[in-house]
Amino acid sequence: MSKRLYIMFVVLGISVFFLTVNASAQALRIDLEEGGAVGEKNLDDQPLTQEEFAVELVHVMGVENLLPVAALPGDYVDLLERLGIAPFGGWERKAFLNREDYLVIIGKAQGKEGIVHKQAVAVETKNVEIINKKWEQSYSDTKQWMTLSALLNDKAYFPQGAPRSPYGTRYTDKNGDHKVDPLFLPVASLIELQQFLSTR
Repeated sequence: MSKRLYIMFVVLGISVFFLTVNASAQALRIDLEEGGAVGEKNLDDQPLTQEEFAVELVHVMGVENLLPVAALPGDYVDLLERLGIAPFGGWERKAFLNREDYLVIIGKAQGKEGIVHKQAVAVETKNVEIINKKWEQSYSDTKQWMTLSALLNDKAYFPQGAPRSPYGTRYTDKNGDHKVDPLFLPVASLIELQQFLSTR
């Protein structure tokens, strides 16, 4: 009997948390089609650091009671990490929040990890395809294979900078086949979350 009661409280707690986060996201007035506004701030016009965004998100989610007394901005980031809310590459506290990390954080906060993961896989696949095509193009131009590092830093092939992995990992070619190595995509936490929710 007590086990059933405990499970009911856990399910109720998770449900309340996700309802609160969903309502909180609405309070942030997320409008992805019009520049990704966060409250009164716009990611393009007034950049926030990831740490500043974490503070704002915790306040809007209404989970300040989980913070230590006299919490510092780093405590807000730590709290979100404990809740499983973080960019794919992890928090870089003083780095400015970019659109990709913003979408991942909000997606996780709303409990939409599956959608976020599918989008990240699509971006990762496209990035690898682009890099491999540019690598083949560089070989056909020079009749020599460049190193992957040289290719990614070559402004002739990537004038606006090389594609960035949504998972925050570096692209490699460890086997020397002049193709980007497939990445192990971090799906374990998503699978664990799905299993946890399906068993409750």
